[in-house]
This record gives sequence, C-alpha cells and structure tokens, in this order.
Amino acid sequence: MLESLEIKKAFQNSRAELANALYREDAATRVIARLIKERDEAREALSSIQASVGLAPSAPAAAPAQDDVEMESGALPKEVEQVLEETNASLSSVRKKRKPAPGYANAEAVKTYVQVKEIGSMHGTKPPGVSALDLSKDGKTIVTGGMDKVVQVFDIENEKSIATLKGHTKPVTHVEFREQEGLNRMAVSTAADKTVRFWGEDGGSWSAKGHISAHKGDVTGLAIHPSGLYASTGSTDSTWSMHDIASVKTIATYKPVGGEEGSFSYTSLDIHPDGILHGLGTKDGHIRVWDARQNNVLAGSLLVPGGKEITTLSFSENGYYLATGSSADSLVSVFDLRKLKVLSSWNLPSENSVHEVRFDPSAQFLSVAGTDLRVYANKSWDELLKFDDNNGILTAARFGNLGSEIVLSGLDRTVRVLGQQQ
Repeated sequence: MLESLEIKKAFQNSRAELANALYREDAATRVIARLIKERDEAREALSSIQASVGLAPSAPAAAPAQDDVEMESGALPKEVEQVLEETNASLSSVRKKRKPAPGYANAEAVKTYVQVKEIGSMHGTKPPGVSALDLSKDGKTIVTGGMDKVVQVFDIENEKSIATLKGHTKPVTHVEFREQEGLNRMAVSTAADKTVRFWGEDGGSWSAKGHISAHKGDVTGLAIHPSGLYASTGSTDSTWSMHDIASVKTIATYKPVGGEEGSFSYTSLDIHPDGILHGLGTKDGHIRVWDARQNNVLAGSLLVPGGKEITTLSFSENGYYLATGSSADSLVSVFDLRKLKVLSSWNLPSENSVHEVRFDPSAQFLSVAGTDLRVYANKSWDELLKFDDNNGILTAARFGNLGSEIVLSGLDRTVRVLGQQQ
C-alpha cells in the first residue's frame, strides 16, 4: 500500500515536470517564431528601401513565420497603406526615366541669375523675419511663416497680400502648400508651439480648417505626401506622425525602436518622392529612414560625419540622393541612397551657417540657403550661383516657373526673386 502511494506521487511529479517542460518548450518556440518574424520584417523593410532607390535586394525575404504566431497589425489603416502603395507604384515606375520639363532652366542660365524683385516689410517686427516659405506650382503665390507667429498667403506676381492667418502662439517653423488636382488648395504650417495647423482656400478666401497637437516637443519637420492626402511631421519628442489633411486627424505615430544606437529626437524631415520612405534627421547626426508601413523596425539608418544635429534634409526628385545640412556648422553632405554612403560633402566658409538644403523639382540643382544662397549642379556639385545681397539669414529657396526664378525668404523681412536680367 505504501509502495503504491510512493509510485503514485512519483508519477504525479513526473507528469508535472513534463508539463512544465512542454510549456517552456512551447514558449521558447513562440519566442523564436516572433524573432524570426521580426528578422523577416527587417529584411523586407531593407529590401523596400533598396528597391525604392533603384538597388535590387541583396537576398529575398525568408518565408513567413509559423501560422500559430500572433501577427501584429501594420502601422497604418489598410486604406491608407493602399494609397501609399498605389502612389509608390505609380511614381517609381516613371521617375527613373523622368527628364526635366521642356524649357526648364539649365546650369548656364542659373549662373546668370540676379535679383529681379524685392518685396520688403513682410510679417511683423516683434520679432522680425520670414522664417518659412513655399511656392505654388504656378509660381504666382507664396505662403510664408513668420517669427511673428503669423502665416501669410501672398500674390508674388502682383505683390499684394491675399490672407493673413493667425493661430500659432510661437514662431512658425515650416509651411507647405497642398496642391493636388481635384482637391481644394490648402496650406499646412508648424510652429514651436507644438501644433500643426491646416488652412484652406474656398472661393478665393482662406480660413483655418483645424489644428492638431500631435507632439509634446517642438515640431521640427513637415512634408506633404505626394498623394496630397497626408502630411507628415517630426518632433524633438522622438516621435513622428502622419496626419490626414481632409479630416485634420493623426492617423499614425511612430516611436523609437529598440536596438538602435543614437538619438531619435528629430530635427528635420522629408518624404522620398515615391511616398513610402520617410527620412528624419536627429540631434546627434543620425538619419532615421522609415518605411511608413512599419512602426516597429527602421528601413535604414545613416550617420552624417561630425555628428551635429541635422536641421535640414532633402531627397532628390529622382530618389537617388539625400542632401543634409546643419545650422551648427557649415558642412553640406550628399548621400547616394543606392550605396547608402556619403557621395560628396563640402564645407562652406566658416562664417556661414546652413538653414536649408533643397533639391529643385527637376533634380538638376541643389540650393543651400543660410548666410547666403548657393546653388550647386547635381552630380558634379559644382557651385553655379552665389547670392549674398541679403541683410539677414536666408531661410528658404524655391525654384519656380520652370526654374527661371528662385524665390528666397529671409530674416530681414524680405522676399526676393532671382532670375535673368531682362
């Protein structure tokens, strides 16, 4: 009887140990499956950035993880992801063969540009300065942001104000037009007040359409998606977000991912011309490249020599290059995204600061605005133009009218137009 009891106890202990071992094995299997899934997502994201910039993936993605692993949802609603993928497919199929529009200015013409128009007394005086600018596609209208917290829409052709838009409580940092066929023209602005504001035109009149307090830190980057339906913003709070312009709502917020060295405190942002990849500069010189469809893994990460904060960056229209600059030094760097390395870099004079780098719509030129304006030829990076007849930091430069004009804004409260002397 006693012997039977001991055998029964031993059996029960063995069964408990076996159950515990099976549980641990099952848990380990699930962990391994999840790690395999995350590895495959990382490979797929890397393949995405390589394919987007014209470089074939180095290896195909592995097979999907086991069916019993719980699949995580994507970063975006399915309908938004579909728009991004359709836009990407449409634009990436033509951009490699895209040539400058007929009649677009060439390098020899840009070399001859001088100031042909000056519009002074833009924005208020407390404090003074035009801190941001964008130019309409037809080259006739600008939207500006001021140190005075105001957004202005201005007819640059006839030199008259169209609208003065108030709402921001701190200096405006970025402004951009949203101009898309079939949609009303809008403008989006960001400021040091941590808000994103949306302004719309109806029947020639402009008014506020809403605002979003999407970030806990200063909003330091703004870009409009090529579809015209979304706006993306970056912030010093280590997040970036996508917003639906029509509904004035945030549709996705991306937080830092683990396993990455360096900062995620963002100081600049731009969207790749195909619409899926987002590049964000950080305060310590990193460029975080995100596939907007994924919120748990980076598509890539680059490091600018020197490690200074990247306060401005710009993708070229052909999608091959990414230019960066910093207000903390005079270095300009250009990355070749097909090789994921610095293609060229140069220092401006030591007394110069860089406020904005930007490729023109034809991908022929790179403008660098700051202490002065300098325009460089794509690929050779030869300096074509230098303009220094300004009395304050130049904050933005936009090519318009098939590249025949360059519109500049500055902290001297002046908007200038450069072109060929008539």
